[in-house]
Amino acid sequence: MDRKVAFLFAVIFGLAAAGIAVSVLVAVPAGLADTPILRVPLENLETPALGEGNSEILKAAYATADVQPATLTPTERYLLIGSGLLGGLAGLLSSATLGVISWSVYRGTGFGKQLARAVGVSGIAVMTWGVLGALIEAIVYHSVLGRVGLLPEREVEAFFLMELDMWPIAVGLGAAVLASMFETGRRQQVELDGLV
Repeated sequence: MDRKVAFLFAVIFGLAAAGIAVSVLVAVPAGLADTPILRVPLENLETPALGEGNSEILKAAYATADVQPATLTPTERYLLIGSGLLGGLAGLLSSATLGVISWSVYRGTGFGKQLARAVGVSGIAVMTWGVLGALIEAIVYHSVLGRVGLLPEREVEAFFLMELDMWPIAVGLGAAVLASMFETGRRQQVELDGLV
């Protein structure tokens, strides 16, 4: 990679990390004041007919609705803020790590032990946010929907509404592979330097 391009990437990722940090600091007060909009299944809500009067539509239905509760309990609010902070931390670590990698390429210093560790830690943070953040939000959604009477009814007593994106897990696994590649390259460089 050209050094100028590496420097540009380092600046971009540094600015992205700073932007994420600022957005998290702005989001916390907003999370304390506002109630979020929850996407919920449309089982306990009355909805108007969709596509009524259109002869080209045979059948149409709503799958979800956006619901904004009037209030949140303190536990619900702090859980949502915690989930947001966890996502902000994952984004901050990822941007900072990519910035450090770009800076290392710009300086031509190679990849040290700390860089492999930083890549691994940022991958773990992204995976943790992807799974734990979704779990926290699902817990809050169940709490809110149960409190306002919109929790879907199921024949079985135990069920859980949770959307789990696979991309944070894939990014985390990719970061683990990248960290092991950096560490292998570093060890081979140390062994080569010892032979010279």
